[in-house]
Amino acid sequence: MRSTATADDVVKALNDLTDSGVASERVALSTLGIGPNDAKVLRFLLQRLPDDEPVTPRMLAAMLGISSAATTALIDRLAEAGWVEREPYPGDRRSIVVRETIADSSPARRILSVRRASASAAAAKLGPVERRIVADFLDDIARGERADIDDLAAEDGDDDGMAADDGAADDEASRTA
Repeated sequence: MRSTATADDVVKALNDLTDSGVASERVALSTLGIGPNDAKVLRFLLQRLPDDEPVTPRMLAAMLGISSAATTALIDRLAEAGWVEREPYPGDRRSIVVRETIADSSPARRILSVRRASASAAAAKLGPVERRIVADFLDDIARGERADIDDLAAEDGDDDGMAADDGAADDEASRTA
């Protein structure tokens, strides 16, 4: 490994990471027979800690940018497949909490956690200062992409931005999965 990298080396590495993420997502969706929003919800639920706020349908709808009806359909699909369960919200029986029910030994858990596991392993090789630099770098890229997308959407006259379009496409893909 070389001791220095050019900006082009960094861009190539990011492109390679994006490509591997797309391939990983394709395998996960195909293997599990779920849609993109389904996978996003399952990953979100798998990453929750016991002390985290309980996950409600409203929280999922906001995260995905979809309607409450689409969220209900998504939760129904995942519950029917045995991926999640509904429980009464603690202290408010009128609301529900959504919890993942994927067994620790299930291949689904491993498939849905590929990116997180490989990112954690790579981050473990770095010191705390290096991890901060990488995290800031990646955050800068994400902020820049969001700003560029918002600018492009504004030029096209779409005040909601392209992210709303992506959510609608993901919602449609999840419904057909």
